[in-house]
Amino acid sequence: MIWFRTKLYSLISSFVYTLILLASILTIAYGFLWFEAPERNQKIVYIALIAAFSLLSSVLLFRRYRLIEDTSPTVLNSAAQGYVELQGEASLYKHEVARSLHYEVPPMVWYRTIFRTSWSGFLLHDDEGRCTIDPRNAEVITPLYKYNQYIYNAIYPGETIYALGELETIKKHRTEYERKGLILSKLGEWKRAKFRFLEYFDSNRDGVIDEGELKFAKDAAEREVDNDMEIAYQKPATHVVSGPKDGRPFILSSIHPDRLINRYKVAALAHFINWLFLSSIALLLK
Repeated sequence: MIWFRTKLYSLISSFVYTLILLASILTIAYGFLWFEAPERNQKIVYIALIAAFSLLSSVLLFRRYRLIEDTSPTVLNSAAQGYVELQGEASLYKHEVARSLHYEVPPMVWYRTIFRTSWSGFLLHDDEGRCTIDPRNAEVITPLYKYNQYIYNAIYPGETIYALGELETIKKHRTEYERKGLILSKLGEWKRAKFRFLEYFDSNRDGVIDEGELKFAKDAAEREVDNDMEIAYQKPATHVVSGPKDGRPFILSSIHPDRLINRYKVAALAHFINWLFLSSIALLLK
């Protein structure tokens, strides 16, 4: 489904598709001068179907153009959780030397061929921080590259990419309810190791944990949980951009967003004009 949607938007917004469509329209319009009436009716239906597809393409491209245009860009240190637009430099993970579809092809962070697609995550850096990009379920828009006998789409290390997707910060501060749950879980973990629990907390060595000793164990569990939480808070947060759960588009592109917006805007207008033109022909020949 993602592959089909990516290909659909690439096709209906491409310059090549516009030329093919224009050639088809001129051929059909010219051919109408030679058709008999029954065949003429069939061709009217055919033109109406092409017109309907052009109208649908125009609506899809206009919605995509408005989505990119209306989503405000942000930077990682001030990005709110949720649907965001980011722009930064792509890179591999630390200590990862290379990732490529073949040793003859230059290293890349993501690639797609006819037969396979790389869904491994990679990093995006901006001036304020970095995040992990999870490209699964993403519409990835890049130029088409050719290297020797290989034809592929790719994102290269150091390339500036545009990302529109769901931002989630993995590390978060615990609520008091969650903290109490962790303390009870820690205490339960200690209790399951019965002999060790007695060794640590049975201060009078009578083989039974009384109320005072249990209170001491709870305090120890609380101190350990608080210490673990403090250590976790001192570590950098992990930001991940992935596909939105509400079904909104998840777009990754190495094409500058301004160029992408212009591409969709011009293509939407061309399809709309084409719909008007073909609809007029169909009505005149009816």
